[in-house]
Amino acid sequence: MRKILVCPVCRSKDIELDTGGYTGKYYCKTCGYTGSYILEVTEGYYKEMEEGEKMQRELDDKK
Repeated sequence: MRKILVCPVCRSKDIELDTGGYTGKYYCKTCGYTGSYILEVTEGYYKEMEEGEKMQRELDDKK
């Protein structure tokens, strides 16, 4: 399965390399996060993450 980069703040896949080299900083086009810490997950795991967050929001709405 293919791996994708995911923002650790907003979980967006809209990520680009901001600064290359040793530091390797990334930029999230959705929330503006800039940093070297980034999630690299498979497409399947990303779908599971989205479904889990959706279920959590639904539970929070019922409270």
